[in-house]
Amino acid sequence: MRLGIAAATALLLATPAAHAAGKYTWDGYGTGSYNNCFVYQMHIEFVVENGRAVGWWQQKDRVVRNFDLPLAGDQFSGKINIGTGDMNVKGNIGSSPEIRLTGYCNFGGPLKKV
Repeated sequence: MRLGIAAATALLLATPAAHAAGKYTWDGYGTGSYNNCFVYQMHIEFVVENGRAVGWWQQKDRVVRNFDLPLAGDQFSGKINIGTGDMNVKGNIGSSPEIRLTGYCNFGGPLKKV
């Protein structure tokens, strides 16, 4: 009986979504070879729950873009079409959480958990 309880407890503690659930944000400027990347201000916000990273980003004065990506362990990634191409979204919600958006410019870095 004790072995069964210990195994169930270990399984619950090992579930990535259980320890990583929460809200994350990133604010900053772009980088990249495009002329104006350094002046593009970006806000990224998402929630981790039920094994998914669900959120949005907005470049200042531009359209809000949404994403809903499954977690694979502490990682998530996918392509989001922005009309003129794709942004590659890649994130990590482990011990050093971060997010990266790459496409016409590069955005992201260490996440703040709120």
